Amino acid sequence: MSTEGYVMGKKLKIAVIYGNARKGNTYNCVQIFKAALEKENTVEYTEFTLPDAMPHICLGCFTCFVNGEDRCPHADSVQSIVKAILESDGIVISSPVYALDASSAVKSLLDHMCYLWVTHRPSEKMFGKVAMVVSTTAGAGARTCVKTLKKSPRYWGVKRIYGFGLAVHASDWKEVPDKVKRKATAKLIKKSKQFGKAMASRDNLKHGLYIRIMFRLMGKMVGTYKPGSMLSKDTEYWNQKGWLTGKKPL
Repeated sequence: MSTEGYVMGKKLKIAVIYGNARKGNTYNCVQIFKAALEKENTVEYTEFTLPDAMPHICLGCFTCFVNGEDRCPHADSVQSIVKAILESDGIVISSPVYALDASSAVKSLLDHMCYLWVTHRPSEKMFGKVAMVVSTTAGAGARTCVKTLKKSPRYWGVKRIYGFGLAVHASDWKEVPDKVKRKATAKLIKKSKQFGKAMASRDNLKHGLYIRIMFRLMGKMVGTYKPGSMLSKDTEYWNQKGWLTGKKPL
């Protein structure tokens, strides 16, 4: 999908992750955000609906850490999504509230992607991205869900992360009160402008102090892993990047 308009003369590539297959309140809020973003930008979306696109629960087998992400038993499903995210300019992650938090489907995807955290083998392609997370609930839990969804992009090293969470007081979009829809739309339009502005200036944006400190602390720790140890692949990766000898991507 694309529209007229440009940010810095470039088409925006956005990877969109839907945390469930139901086209309900959260899905509709993502569509409002997309429509608002498209009014001022040319946008190309690559979308994934969970759990269809990645139906596997993370086994906690540590294979991605020890032997590499390509050896994960679910690599075929996971890496197609990771590839789209890495090739994108921005990321949208959404999930309705399940048990006062994110859906198990989106949480499992994020679990599979922990090897990309700055504490392990982060990708430099993540460092220039902007992210948006979206969640709705009929009752409580949106704030907690948004916090969960923000956590992974933060530790991937994404530059800016915006969040939208709202209690819509209905389980179906058709039943959401007009007043609540207007409130949601106004907030999502504002977030789209912030997102677009950050995308346009992302080359000049600085990473937050917390993640820069974390990266430097991890450099000291990763450098101590002994060859053949469980996380020695992280040391090899950081060495190849030159991050253990003074290069600072963050």
